[in-house]
Amino acid sequence: MRILLTGFEPFGNYKENSSWAVAEKVAACGFEGVSVTRLPVTFAGVAAALRKAVDECRPDAIVMLGQSAGIDYVKLERVAINMMDSASADNDGYLPDEEPIYPGGEAALFTNTNIKELCRAVKEQGLPAKVSNSAGLYVCNRLYYEALTICKENRGMKALFVHMPFYDGQPSAPAGKSNMLLDDMAQAVNIIIHKIGQ
Repeated sequence: MRILLTGFEPFGNYKENSSWAVAEKVAACGFEGVSVTRLPVTFAGVAAALRKAVDECRPDAIVMLGQSAGIDYVKLERVAINMMDSASADNDGYLPDEEPIYPGGEAALFTNTNIKELCRAVKEQGLPAKVSNSAGLYVCNRLYYEALTICKENRGMKALFVHMPFYDGQPSAPAGKSNMLLDDMAQAVNIIIHKIGQ
């Protein structure tokens, strides 16, 4: 089974992005059939970058990683919303104000993976994980909506977005913020990839 794994470039005040640190660590494991791509933190560019990566590797499943401040567990996202809104500009300086991703598109798209089973598989290995019903309205959500749209265009393709906390020792993470060991986050993603690929 071919898996496309994505992480994000740095953004805002963060000189590192935990999602990309995890993706790189997973890539180092050398799993057969897993392609890894770094995506831009831009509302305008992320969809095109994803579609280019999908066209190149023709995956059976897309597993996307993003950074989420203030959590100390792996957060599996159930739904993407057809809206862009943010108090912070993206890396292009763009600041959307309650704008639809696709005017007239579905209000929300849901993952077509067995998200509870995936979450349970991670937790069974002693790693903290939760299912979330909001991927926010920033670029992570924009990416997820695009991925699930691609899944509707390619029947049988699966997609899941997973938010990562800061990793332990991440230099640009604010002092005192919750975090998780990088090895543990990579292990959680490895479990998710393995389960999706079964």
